Amino acid sequence: MVAWLEKIKQGFTWNYQGGVHPETNKQLINCEKPEWLANPEYLTIPVQQHIGSAAKLLVVVGQKVLRGQALNESQFYQAPPVHASCSGTIVAIEPRVTAHASAIPELAIVIKVDEQQRDAVWPAPLSQNQQTPELICQRVHQSGIAGMGGAGFPTALKISPHKPLDILIINGAECEPYITADDCLMRNYPAEVIKGVQILQTALQPKLTIIAIENDKPEAIEALSKHTNDSIIIRSIPTKYPSGGEKQLIEILTGQQVTASQLPIDLGMLVQNVGTAYAVHRAVDIGEPLISRIVTIAGDLVEQPANYWLPLGTSVAHILSEKLQVANNTPTIMGGSMMGFMLPNNQAPIVKTSNCLIVNHPQAAATESPCIRCGECAQACPMGLLPQQLYWFSQADELNKARSYNMMDCIECGACAFVCPSQISLVQHYRTAKAKIRAEDLAKQEADIAKQRFEARLARLEKDKLERKAKHQQAALRRQEQTNANSSANKPDPVAAALARVKQSKAQAPAAIQTTSGEWIPDNQQAIAEREARKQQRRLAKEQGLKASSDSNETQAESHSDKAKSSNPAVAAAIARAKAKKLAATDTAQTETPVANDTKVAATTKSTNPAVAAAIARAKAKKLAATDTVQTETPVADDTKVAVKAKSTNPAVAAAIARAKAKKLGATDAAQTETPVASDAKVAATTKSTNPAVAAAVARAKAKKLAATDAAQTETSVANDTKVAVKAKSTNPAVAAAIARAKAKKLAATDTAQTEMPVADDAKVTATTKSTNPAVAAAVARAKAKAKKRAEQTKPQETKPNDQ
Repeated sequence: MVAWLEKIKQGFTWNYQGGVHPETNKQLINCEKPEWLANPEYLTIPVQQHIGSAAKLLVVVGQKVLRGQALNESQFYQAPPVHASCSGTIVAIEPRVTAHASAIPELAIVIKVDEQQRDAVWPAPLSQNQQTPELICQRVHQSGIAGMGGAGFPTALKISPHKPLDILIINGAECEPYITADDCLMRNYPAEVIKGVQILQTALQPKLTIIAIENDKPEAIEALSKHTNDSIIIRSIPTKYPSGGEKQLIEILTGQQVTASQLPIDLGMLVQNVGTAYAVHRAVDIGEPLISRIVTIAGDLVEQPANYWLPLGTSVAHILSEKLQVANNTPTIMGGSMMGFMLPNNQAPIVKTSNCLIVNHPQAAATESPCIRCGECAQACPMGLLPQQLYWFSQADELNKARSYNMMDCIECGACAFVCPSQISLVQHYRTAKAKIRAEDLAKQEADIAKQRFEARLARLEKDKLERKAKHQQAALRRQEQTNANSSANKPDPVAAALARVKQSKAQAPAAIQTTSGEWIPDNQQAIAEREARKQQRRLAKEQGLKASSDSNETQAESHSDKAKSSNPAVAAAIARAKAKKLAATDTAQTETPVANDTKVAATTKSTNPAVAAAIARAKAKKLAATDTVQTETPVADDTKVAVKAKSTNPAVAAAIARAKAKKLGATDAAQTETPVASDAKVAATTKSTNPAVAAAVARAKAKKLAATDAAQTETSVANDTKVAVKAKSTNPAVAAAIARAKAKKLAATDTAQTEMPVADDAKVTATTKSTNPAVAAAVARAKAKAKKRAEQTKPQETKPNDQ
């Protein structure tokens, strides 16, 4: 290391690959002591004029500010503040166009400058004893100093205590065409520059300090040499572009190369600009913040190119109007001709990194031609890259390949574009591709951070899981110890008891069965059987309720029978039995016996013998006319059906049956045993089928007896009886009554075990008898004639027939 430093002290220099020699255009620029340009009417001060983040605002609209007053503040070195360049009033804090090729508006503070400038306000200078590395860094930060060579890196962050420093390099090369701001500064303010370098030495404590100046600036070299000392070496380097680049300058002075993944501090070196050293001197020795700088104004339209002191925030339009008397929209380049950029708007302000304004005649944009693969760009590249390949990768958005060809090492010096015969704007393509790569890197960085957070969360959850497991194990051990203690003390373990209850409930759970699809489901057969048993119990209870209701109805029927027995006990008994049978199948109110079956039988009979049916119809009409309206209605459903069927088939037989019944009933005891109506109907049907003469006699007897029946005979109140009475009246009430009395007598003598024949069969037998015995039919006709005669004699009230 000592031998290496000795070589540097002895004046050894090295060379770097590539580089070009463009026309400098500096010989006509006046580098005498710069003038102060008149203050503008308005200042536009962007809040961020450096690489890093913006500080917190301290002012509001309408507030009065003094020259040198801080407009924002921050405790972090990566966010240096900005200050008011002139005294005035803040009229706006809003996005304004700034000094950037993108023309993207940035937040800025607009100050209306006062005509009479008041006293400046800034902190007191640091004495010699106060100039420690920490206090120097703080003062540099508070003064808002950033790299004034063009990069704009915060100076306080750069000089803060870090790794040991071997070499401090002060860059005075100023290799780019047109720019003479640093040359003018070194010529006219050499003592201040040297003082600034000494302050940097105090803060950084380097082993060696070098001020590098290109050999085309002899006046600056001479001026600095008069104020330097043995701790500072002034080194003249060959004029070549871009010798002023940080990496190229380090390689020239030390012979070491700084890769894209490295910083100069990694090699024990640090580079600062001469303008930055001057600003450090003003901040530490005077207390003045960075509120102005020297700017070179040159170009084809500038008659007297020169350097001027300009307050930060002065618009380019104001400068052009003051010194050049040209239109405000004249195209202007900020920076040198190699790395500068065309301003999108001349309202852009001067900022901390602005060192030159070039005003040329408007020219048409150069027309790009296809690349001819000449290789001149590769020879001119100072970083040893392959600009031609980088151009193809940039055009095709093949960012990974561009990265692999070290595109990020490009310093955007423009040497490749300068030598390109096709006039391709190579640097613009590289800047676009580098921006995309940075965006990808940022996205990847954010993804990595998110991944780290996710992995940290998983680790935290796993840790919590292990902790819970350990707690459960400890709790289990404690329970085991408690169980053992309880066992020794004959106390039941509550946990064991709970587990036993759970096992018992699982054991009592229904067994599982497998379905056809292979799925196992619980066996609920026992539960289903219990549910069916409950349903059966409910059905039995309901049936018992219905039976009780039926018994109640039967009781009511018996009460009606008692009333009927007062006139004819046999008929009343038969009616009661018929009611009891019919109520089981009737409606909930009171079961009504339908007459559909009788009607069907009658219809059948009529369809077989139309003459008989016509005679029956005429007889019915006559009988109804003679029937008393208040006559007792004797109604047993089954008996009525039999009577109707008998009349419809053989009226003579029916009349005979009625007479016989009337005779029998007269001799029957009132308390005679009540035989069911169904049996009477069957006996009557049997008698008719064996002796038609007897049946005719019965019918005639019935007719006589009915004529003598009391007109006020008791009316039975049951609905079924009423319906049956209606049916009886519609055919022949007298015959019906006779039939009922005959049935009662016959039933008493009939064997109880006699086979019961259905009414339908009786109807059929009667129909058969009528069709085979004309004598019976004649008897029926005679009976009808007699009945008609009696009706004419008594002249009863007419009743409308309603049985059809």
